[in-house]
Amino acid sequence: MYFSLMAIGKFARVKFNFIEVEEQGHLFKIILNRPDKRNAFTPTMVNELGYALSYAQQNNEIWCVVVEARGPVFCSGMDLNVFQNPELDQHNETLPQPKSLITIGDAFRMLNKPSIAKIQGAVMAGGFLLVGGCTFAVAVEEAEFSLPEVKRGIFPLQVISTLLNITSPKQAMQMCILAETFSAKKAQEVGIVSHVCTKETLDETCDQLVETILGHSPFAIGKGFEAFKALESLPEMARYMYLADQLAKIRASDDAQEGINAFKEKRKPVWKNS
Repeated sequence: MYFSLMAIGKFARVKFNFIEVEEQGHLFKIILNRPDKRNAFTPTMVNELGYALSYAQQNNEIWCVVVEARGPVFCSGMDLNVFQNPELDQHNETLPQPKSLITIGDAFRMLNKPSIAKIQGAVMAGGFLLVGGCTFAVAVEEAEFSLPEVKRGIFPLQVISTLLNITSPKQAMQMCILAETFSAKKAQEVGIVSHVCTKETLDETCDQLVETILGHSPFAIGKGFEAFKALESLPEMARYMYLADQLAKIRASDDAQEGINAFKEKRKPVWKNS
């Protein structure tokens, strides 16, 4: 975890420079708010994103996260001018200092809750870290995707790590090498995007997805995330025993009992996330 529990406890006092946050019941929204720079990351913006995601992970009342953006571009990746000239960065004195250097890919890996990228415009370069880090990605038909780094003499190394969790190794390398711009439909075909919709139905599509997620047990989903990630480091012979042990813990939870009772009583469950 990038921030201590004490640092997370100061969340209400933080004033963000480059993102906005909203809590709506069990839903937490992170809104990229640097539209004049195509929502490109600065070091401070990365820290703000990492802090917001850490807060969402530690808050038991948050069950789903939506990441969206202001302006015509969803995210154009790293602001190379600021990263190469750190004195240009606008520091946030209200933001607690992280315990280590934050990377966006790892910040999402630490989130054991469903997340949705709500894509209203172009996704470029490091913007793929946000889209690929989310569990779901809903994009408008007009959204375009591109990895132009090799045209600038750079290779999207962090992005390729994210892509390898989504596409085949060959597809990932082809996207990075060719630096082609492709459509939301193509992004859906290779697994980067889960839903494609019109501009007019973007809000409705995301709202329906959130409603579905919030209707299911947050405790079970959280344990599912933990187990999914733990499998990567377990030898194959140990996986089923580990999963059986985790399933026993889920079945003993308050949410499992509530789910069974609600099914028997033909009513909607009231989840406790415990």
